[in-house]
Amino acid sequence: MYKRQDVAESYPATFIMPLLLLLITLNSAACTPSNILPTKEPYTFPTISENPTPTIPVATSLPETSSPTTTTTIDCLASGGEIENSHFESELLGTTFEFMVYIPPCYHINPQQDYPVVYLLHGLSYTNEQWLRIGLVDNMDSMIAKGSIIPFIIILPNETTSEPPQISQFPDVISQELIPWVDAHYKTIPDKLHRAIGGVSRGASWAVQIGFEHRQLFSAIGAHSLPLFQAYNGSINLWLSQELIEDQPRVFIDIGRNDQEWETAQTFANLLDANHIPHEWYMFKNGHTESYWSSHLEHYLRWYAQDW
Repeated sequence: MYKRQDVAESYPATFIMPLLLLLITLNSAACTPSNILPTKEPYTFPTISENPTPTIPVATSLPETSSPTTTTTIDCLASGGEIENSHFESELLGTTFEFMVYIPPCYHINPQQDYPVVYLLHGLSYTNEQWLRIGLVDNMDSMIAKGSIIPFIIILPNETTSEPPQISQFPDVISQELIPWVDAHYKTIPDKLHRAIGGVSRGASWAVQIGFEHRQLFSAIGAHSLPLFQAYNGSINLWLSQELIEDQPRVFIDIGRNDQEWETAQTFANLLDANHIPHEWYMFKNGHTESYWSSHLEHYLRWYAQDW
């Protein structure tokens, strides 16, 4: 604790009187005529010619200005990302395969920057617009602008049929055609460590199958409101018991307490435990609805990006 003290002191009268006499003497001497400064001659301005030669100053350095790159980056971050519709001709399907791409802010002004990629799959009887409806663009734009996550690309494949998993070519199109096409046409970081896959409902089941069957392709697998396909009963243990490759994918499983599929999701989490596969398991409130996924979307996106 600091203690404050006054610094004024009192002086004896025997000291004050001689001091006053000295001050009076000095003041009297300073006022004598010999000490008054002489009057200066008035200043004469130089004559200026009628056509003077202009003097051009030489700049020794450029003035400091704001960085154009910084200003542009701030502007594009504020403007947000964009959704692009894309497609290619699928040899496996014999038809056009369509998908949407979330392109993060500043993508076009940073030609040297490459980006991680997340593949997000929609639910049964919906299209890939489901992810836009639950708030994907607003969440990504806001989180990137605040620096909560690094910018990354999101691919939204569109599954147009509801074929059983035993005969569907959807997972093969994703692994064999879509991923190579995206890496060839967008500024991605084309390796496992910078690629993730996830989905809601039926999309979660596809994410589990594609992610575990092709663990060399993905660093993270997200299963949101997971209703495992019954056809997986003979495959799950095979996927999980395979000799683990290096850098095993991270796994995220969540479901609502009122979701009728919660027991299936929990059974899958138990299988991961039995096979010593690390994962995150969440049971939140509410059910199998878009409002549920929307309320947890920011959590999902943070999780996908946490190692980048």
